[in-house]
Amino acid sequence: MQDDRIQKRLLEELIREYVILEKRVDGLLKNTLPEMVANEIKYGGKFLPRPYDCTILFSDIAGFTRLAEKIPGDTLIELLDRLFKGMDDLIFRFHGTKIKTIGDAYMAVFGAPAEYDDHAVMAVRTGMALLKLVDSINSGMDQKLQIRVGVHTGRVMAGVVGKERMQFDVFGDHVNIASRFESSGEKGRVNVSHATYMSSKDFFEFEERGEIALKNKANMKAYFVVRTR
Repeated sequence: MQDDRIQKRLLEELIREYVILEKRVDGLLKNTLPEMVANEIKYGGKFLPRPYDCTILFSDIAGFTRLAEKIPGDTLIELLDRLFKGMDDLIFRFHGTKIKTIGDAYMAVFGAPAEYDDHAVMAVRTGMALLKLVDSINSGMDQKLQIRVGVHTGRVMAGVVGKERMQFDVFGDHVNIASRFESSGEKGRVNVSHATYMSSKDFFEFEERGEIALKNKANMKAYFVVRTR
């Protein structure tokens, strides 16, 4: 009877430790991948590539190289950490999905992997909120940050890539176009494509820029977001 009690206690401890470990692994997986993607991999073994109609947002810090030369490295990392954490919160609030950061650049998508109709509106709202976030960070800094934001709407292919560090990502020409709209924008403004404009014009006022030159692309219509209607 004593052996049975010991075995039962050991089994309960093993089960408890297994549950704790599973929760940790599950938390790490969902911190790396969007929750619905992580769940599909967890229960189905993989996430099949699929198309999405969505809106892609890019942002980066204007003059980042010069800024990095002026401030200590640890201060720079702390600044980026503060900025990107704020961006993460805004992306989550407006139902977007963070894709990745590359240096000072930030990429997010709206409408994938969770599909919904007003993804263009959410992306533009996020872009405007990002500008306010930077203003709040600048209020306590000597070196002022300035960001550019570019937004474009189109059809992409999405999937999970990589082995050691799996990543949910989106691919296609519309991703490249979104990146070009960021780089062809202006500091402190949200630059959107005609496709995004058509999907969100009832919710915002825009300043038409006409056709602008995009690197390695044909000229395309562009608009600056002015304010919410």
